[in-house]
Amino acid sequence: MRVLVLGGTVFLGRHVAAEALARGHEVTLLHRGRHGAGVLPEAEHLLADRTGDLSALEGRSWDVAVDTSGYEPEVVAASTARLRDGGLSHLVFVSSANVYPAWPSEPAGEDAPLWTDGDDYGPLKAACEREIERLMPGRVSSVRAGLICGPEDNIFRLPWWVRRIAAGGEVLAPGDPRRTVQLIDARDLAAWMLDLAEHGRAGGFNGTAPAGVTTMAEVLEAAVRATGSDARLTWVPDEDLVAAGVEPWDELPLWLPERKFPGTWQLGTERAQAAGLRCRPVAETVADVWSWLDSGGEARLSEWRAEYRPRGLSPERERALLDAAAR
Repeated sequence: MRVLVLGGTVFLGRHVAAEALARGHEVTLLHRGRHGAGVLPEAEHLLADRTGDLSALEGRSWDVAVDTSGYEPEVVAASTARLRDGGLSHLVFVSSANVYPAWPSEPAGEDAPLWTDGDDYGPLKAACEREIERLMPGRVSSVRAGLICGPEDNIFRLPWWVRRIAAGGEVLAPGDPRRTVQLIDARDLAAWMLDLAEHGRAGGFNGTAPAGVTTMAEVLEAAVRATGSDARLTWVPDEDLVAAGVEPWDELPLWLPERKFPGTWQLGTERAQAAGLRCRPVAETVADVWSWLDSGGEARLSEWRAEYRPRGLSPERERALLDAAAR
């Protein structure tokens, strides 16, 4: 099968392309050539900036496409129309759980209302979904991704925790250790999206792990085991972190105060699970992230979307918070 990946050189797109190659597909990557230089030499690379120049697609056709780099509805519509006219049978679009206006303040099932206007990230992703469905009705899988993790994670949320725990010592762990989280390994998401493409499974899906399966404690304890460090987890309640002005998601990745954002880890995945999405144990992902970090993976990251990486707690800030919690 001829597979086009729009993107394909950084994190999720890279895993999609690698999986497609492993399945024996003929793989083409459309990207700007700015990131991931030299990756996946077995694939064909078409260099183009899709925001203004689609000439690289002229006279070409593919059976299916996976769009991992669509953010603006006009840009997504232009590439989708070109691919549709070339005979594309199915398109998988990587959307986001941010398409749901009520989330993360409330849980969101796969039939929850989407944004209908606005120019922020979530509304724009929802508009992209509408454009693709308008152009290829019944031949689109919109995958509303949750928190994606795994090796090559350029946003560096789970890797931040693994790296911190590898350093050892007393580690500030946020909130209730029993609070469940929804993390999906990029390799599982990539494989499933290719399944959707191969079988022409259309619809809107929440692409993340089932709710209620994994706790934050299990994630961090898996990092302690994987790294073999002497890290000791000290759990600090949400209210103490909020009172101290800790910046959620930025100073402490993967943490949002549960009282304010109760829906964060409550995305419904029934349709995705019925369509075959399966997730490996989080301990396996954590161990592989550590192996990637230990082999110098962080140093090899490109700067694409580096502005979204968390700052993380400084050692001094963490120590002050731990001392305050002990009093």
